[in-house]
Amino acid sequence: MPMIKCTDEQAYLIELCLETMCRATMGQLSHFIESMEQIRGKTFKVKCPDGEMRSFYSLGSYIEEKIKPILFPELSSNQSYGVGQKAIGKGQILYEMEKVLQNYRAEKDNHPEYSVTKHKPLHYSKEPSIEVMSLQSEMKQAKRHIIVKGKNRKK
Repeated sequence: MPMIKCTDEQAYLIELCLETMCRATMGQLSHFIESMEQIRGKTFKVKCPDGEMRSFYSLGSYIEEKIKPILFPELSSNQSYGVGQKAIGKGQILYEMEKVLQNYRAEKDNHPEYSVTKHKPLHYSKEPSIEVMSLQSEMKQAKRHIIVKGKNRKK
């Protein structure tokens, strides 16, 4: 089974990317801009094909108006799929992975119990949930494995 080691900052960025792609599969395209601004650390002000300069909010509306009808003709501009719908395909797995990372961060940062970040993921896919282990518990598990392995050799 593959294992990924990363810092809390790297885990947060993975979480952000998973959330962004999940939201994209649900038709929430304007979330891309918000995520890119968080990653870059600055707000967007761009010139769009219609010649107007747009910030985050108006750029999100522009994407919903111009691009969403092409990618999701069945959805209206303010409509999106939910995580449990088959239409989002593997977006369900992305959601489950993102929620596990979000729960880890919420526990670590002591978010309030009622916070949405502490809600456990709804499980729609057939994939097992990912697991976040701290380095300390990983080292304890490795030591147990070595001890058990050593005992097996002596017999």
